[in-house]
Amino acid sequence: MEVPDMLRARDGRALAQRKLLERFHKPLLFFTMNIPGPQKVSPLIRIGFEEGVRRLEKALVGAGIPILFHKVIDYKTGYEKYYVLDGAAGTVKDIAARLENEDRLGRLFDMDVLDTNGRKLSREELGLPERRCFVCSEPAKGCARSRKHSLPVLIRNVERILTDFVLSHTQDSMKEALLGEVTATPKPGLVDLDNPGAHDDMDQETFKKSTEAILPHLLSMAETGWNFAGSGEALFRTLRPMGAAAEKAMFRATGNVNTHKGIIFSLGTVSAFTLRALKRDHRVKGETILKEVGETVTPILEEDFRKIDPYHPHTHGEVLYIKEGCRGIRGEAMDGFPAVSSIGLPALRELFTEKKGTNEIYIETLLRLMAGVEDTNILSRSDRQTLYYAQQAAQDILQKGGAFTEEGLAAVWKLNDDFVARHISPGGCADLLILSIFLYRMESLFQGLST
Repeated sequence: MEVPDMLRARDGRALAQRKLLERFHKPLLFFTMNIPGPQKVSPLIRIGFEEGVRRLEKALVGAGIPILFHKVIDYKTGYEKYYVLDGAAGTVKDIAARLENEDRLGRLFDMDVLDTNGRKLSREELGLPERRCFVCSEPAKGCARSRKHSLPVLIRNVERILTDFVLSHTQDSMKEALLGEVTATPKPGLVDLDNPGAHDDMDQETFKKSTEAILPHLLSMAETGWNFAGSGEALFRTLRPMGAAAEKAMFRATGNVNTHKGIIFSLGTVSAFTLRALKRDHRVKGETILKEVGETVTPILEEDFRKIDPYHPHTHGEVLYIKEGCRGIRGEAMDGFPAVSSIGLPALRELFTEKKGTNEIYIETLLRLMAGVEDTNILSRSDRQTLYYAQQAAQDILQKGGAFTEEGLAAVWKLNDDFVARHISPGGCADLLILSIFLYRMESLFQGLST
């Protein structure tokens, strides 16, 4: 980026501000990122910018300040967004200052507020705390004046702050998905807050211990996807031993109880490809990511199936493959997790848009998955007739209103008693719910920027 570009951008901002003031006679907020160095745009910087927009607009809504006009400028001199706001300029400046001081990411936000006369409000005149340096947390003006930090140090810190933000929210999304599934209550045949379902070797505490044990490994798998420069196939091959390490951690934490083996494979893979796509496209679209996963893993997993000895199967999955031709979680991955794309994700998008309760949304989504999925966990523990029964039972509850009616919830409690007696556990659908929750949360945060 050259100096003339910066001068043109500065002049353009001044002209835009003047026109907006003449048109609306309302306070303006101009938001950009405080990025040192010549490179002002990148997928990572854009992700930080979009999070700033999300935080700002949420704060404005919370304060009851209407947005009369907004526009995004995406140019090589940096990402910018103009706002015309129907509120007091001082109140807007207070909101902006709080966001800029909220955390290390906030210190990268630069939010200038102009009153109706075009005068830029300062923190000092409003008695607001001064800005803090994003490197050392000392007053930012002093660091800038003394050039306390070199340009390479500033650039490295910006990248670290933005990367930490992405990884932090990825971990939060994983944890919400894993614990959100287990704490959703009631669930037929599955561990929840009330009872262990059709399981006599695990309960909610077992799942919580397992979650804490595998989360660091899952995050490492996701981070590998973020940093990986090779092909998708090479990425998947890199992830497999990492998944094996996560399984060992799970068994250590649970006393050799298999709580999460299937989800380690699926969530570890999907999270890695999600961050790979996020870095490349600076947005998350679940169906696109799952399709890419399917196309990538199919040749490798087909080779796994060819290696199965039909006379000496080693796992429940291999036995089921030989007996029923069911490919289990590997088959789901090869097909791009179609139940997540066609049932789980659409359900969560629809139901959260309607602002229903989270617990009920998770139960409802599970029921929809149970009604439409060939759950290989049920098949491995029972038979195909039992699978058909479970699918029909879930469909019957959905016809009674599912998780959103008293009759539907009462039917779920009753079905749990029946599943316990029959030793039925729809664990495959539980894993698909976890994947759906993870992708929904990642989509909601990293959905791309509207103009």
